[in-house]
Order: sequence, then structure tokens, then C-alpha cells
Amino acid sequence: MAFSTSELETAHALLPDAIKNTPLVRGRTPGLTLKLETLQPTGSYKIRAAWTALVNLGASGRDNGVALSSSGNFAGAFTWAAERLNVPAHLVFTPSVSGLKVGMAEEYPCQIHRCEDRYEARYEVLEQLSESGILTIDHRSDRNVHLGHATIGWECGEHLQSFERVLVPVSTGGLAIGVASALRARGFEGEIWGVQPSGNDTAARSWQADRPVQNPSVATCCDALTATSLPQAAFDELKRLLDGILVVDEATIPKAVKHLALNEGVVAEPGAAVGMAALLEKQKRPDGTLLILSGRNIEPTLLSEYLSST
Repeated sequence: MAFSTSELETAHALLPDAIKNTPLVRGRTPGLTLKLETLQPTGSYKIRAAWTALVNLGASGRDNGVALSSSGNFAGAFTWAAERLNVPAHLVFTPSVSGLKVGMAEEYPCQIHRCEDRYEARYEVLEQLSESGILTIDHRSDRNVHLGHATIGWECGEHLQSFERVLVPVSTGGLAIGVASALRARGFEGEIWGVQPSGNDTAARSWQADRPVQNPSVATCCDALTATSLPQAAFDELKRLLDGILVVDEATIPKAVKHLALNEGVVAEPGAAVGMAALLEKQKRPDGTLLILSGRNIEPTLLSEYLSST
């Protein structure tokens, strides 16, 4: 899913000022650089994709509404953008979605549809909504969604001298695809690594098998990284753009959240902290590394638990 420089420039220009140009800062850890998508209005990078997808809608979406399935962060971003663009929003949730993230989505007008507590059930309900005349967005493969993610890489590409490798959280792969596509378009020749928790290493298993594989069991503290399968097209793009997929131990992720809060001054949810976990495990060195910190939406009680842990 290569993007031209003109596509990237246009997508970035169409973002409202409130969600573009998040800080890219020098970390307190020597040589480390942080891209703070944690400072987005809804606390997550997904707001870029939500805006890009909705601003490019046809008339049918504006008339009948648009539906999206989300594990949480995309939902709040989607309703934030839909309310501002006057688009009726529909959301598909499983019962296991964080109450904090459901509450964020419900701050703006939306209709919520519940499904079984299966990853695949989300897309079965989306198909039913599509048959009823509602436009649906499959964030796993939608080009405008990936283009929205790519605006992060476009911004990072203005500071190529600051880093030589990039660590990006991976679930369905859209964030990594977008960031890597834009960085490559801007001439970045360094390493780009996806990072997954050991409790859901679907992309890593697929990488090793050289084909998309289904993960039969997911048990991770990263509620934003729960995809149990990858579309073939997304897998092909990950293989084309990334150097590989790192897998971090579940036990390291709370330590990474704590480290980011106490040592870097950044609140990050578990799914955003996997890159820091890889550094704590010494899979890569901090010097010359850019971490994409994708979101901050962690339950307060969980954050308190992590901060007080030894």
C-alpha cells in the first residue's frame, strides 16, 4: 500500500490543527526519541485515521451513517471525528472492550452494536450492518485508514537525523504499514520493527510461517493489540516494509508502562509501551531508536497498580 508524496502531503494538510504535528521529542534516556501520539485529543493515534477515513466519505456514508468495529481507541476517535463532520456513527463492540474506552466513544453521538466476545464476530456484525445500507469501514484494509496512520510517519520524516531505527506496536498492522510507508517515501533507510506482546503474537507467528496464521488463543494486557488474524494484503505489506517483528514478554509490559511514566514523564497504555518493553529486554538499544507511543488510555486503577509494582 505505497503512498505517493502528494497523497501524504494532502492527507496531512487535511488534518485539523488539533490532531496534527504531535511532539517528537528527545527522551530522557540518552539517544531515545519519542513520538507522542499520547497527546492526541482522544488519547490515541487512531484519531488521524478516523478523520482521514471520514473526510473522504461519499454521499451514502453521510446520509446513512458509517460503522466501524474497534477494540476501544478507534471508537473514541471515530465518534470525535464523526460529530465534527456531521456523520452518523455506528460502533461494534465486543463485551471485553475497556469501559474507559467505551465511555470515551459515548461522549459523542453514536449507536452501539454489541457482538459476541470473538474477534471475528466484530466483522460479522459489520457485514450485517452493510447489508442494511450502512457504510462500513474495515480498518484492517481500508486505504484511507492506513493513509491516516501514515501522517505520523510523514511528520517523523521531517526529523530523519534524529533516529536510525523505529519501533511500532503491531496488531492488525495498519499503524506499522502507515508509518513505514511514509518514512520510506521520505527516504528513511534505517530499520523499522513491529513489536507485539507474547500474549498475542499473531503477526510474529505469521512472519515466521511466511503467511497469515490464525492465533487460537489471546491473553494479553494490551487491550489495543488483540487481532487474532491478519488480512493477506496487510501481511504482504508488513513483509515488504518491516525488518521483522519483535515479541516482548507480558511481564515486561507493566514495567515498561512504569518506566515511561517515571523515567520519561509519559503516560502510555500497555499496547503503546511494547516498544519500551523491547528496549528494557535489550532486544534493541535505546540510542538511535524512535518509539511510536500510540496511546495513553489506560484504566486509572491499572496504572496505579503498575506504578506501585516492584
